[in-house]
Amino acid sequence: MSQIVAVEIFPVRLPITRTFTFASGSAGAKGGTAPHVFVKVTDSEGRVGWGEGRPVPQWSYETLETVVTTLRYHLAPAVIGQSIHDRWGLHRRMHMAIGRGPSTGQPIAKAAFDIAVHDLCAQAAGVTLREFLGGSRERREMALSYTLTAHTVDDIAHDIAAGQALGFKHFNFKAAVDPQTDGDVALAIRKRVDKDAFVWADANQGYRLHDARQIAKLFSEAGVNILEQPLLADQKHQMRSLRQSTHLALAVDESSVSPADFFAYAAEGLVDYLVIKITRSGGLWPSLQQIAVAESAGLPLLVSGLTDGFITKIAACQLALAFGFVGPAALNGSQFMDESALFPDKTQIEKGGVVCLNDRTGLGVAPDEDALKHYLAKELLT
Repeated sequence: MSQIVAVEIFPVRLPITRTFTFASGSAGAKGGTAPHVFVKVTDSEGRVGWGEGRPVPQWSYETLETVVTTLRYHLAPAVIGQSIHDRWGLHRRMHMAIGRGPSTGQPIAKAAFDIAVHDLCAQAAGVTLREFLGGSRERREMALSYTLTAHTVDDIAHDIAAGQALGFKHFNFKAAVDPQTDGDVALAIRKRVDKDAFVWADANQGYRLHDARQIAKLFSEAGVNILEQPLLADQKHQMRSLRQSTHLALAVDESSVSPADFFAYAAEGLVDYLVIKITRSGGLWPSLQQIAVAESAGLPLLVSGLTDGFITKIAACQLALAFGFVGPAALNGSQFMDESALFPDKTQIEKGGVVCLNDRTGLGVAPDEDALKHYLAKELLT
């Protein structure tokens, strides 16, 4: 039985190529760096699996420092000796080391381990990750959604043109500037994209209830397909009120970390989609449980992320394709970060607004370790 025998942790800062702002803050400014933590897990057969976490404090309470110390001092010691195939046992060990409060404890750190172990499991089985998760090797293409960050009608037109020039068909935008501006931007987007393009508004908790009611009406009239996380994450009673006042499709993000969180929203009929975010959810294993809830409730999937890196993007695509979801996926890390040194073959997989997975076993991708060391956050190595 293959067991985990070694864990290596690589805290890095990757170059940011484009400023990304939203209602609750920023994921980084052009010229700055984006924190990432890469995890390399080796099993007793000598196989290596890779995972990754992208802490964004504005979206989560985790930081680069907390993810590193959680992995190094709590999770890594807990999982040494664990069978790579016992994913239930893996998460049980991690939860015993870092427990849960109202929701999952340290999900970004746990997701990095979870992804690496799933990579190992699929390699050991000799199949792609999507096959290991119950899907088909033949389903390999995922359409991506281009993230629009402009907040005026004129600027949004340039932003859309840039995405269309790269081959993107579907678009998501950051809302919660103010209702009138958001409504004007939504109309401008719908006028400039294909009729069957999926237009996705994400408010990142930016509205108060009375504004959310107003913007839901404006978005419906503009042809927006879905509004994500319009209200504060801990204001479920407000979601009940909003649900009663609009037919616009709704989804939650910051409100739904664990499978139990999503079950509570689905059981009350407050959401119309499950937005898969494997980093926020603690990895692929908890995301599978969320998908089971969505399937039981008859709810379709969407895929998004935390401006994650390439490993997380591939893991999310492998998971979603296993369940027949082909897009659009709002996995936008490539729009804002330069990972070319870590993944020199990346453009063979992601281009023209589409991810086309390869048929290698496991995730099918791994970072260049020598390049990874170039970006190390050296103050966190001891």
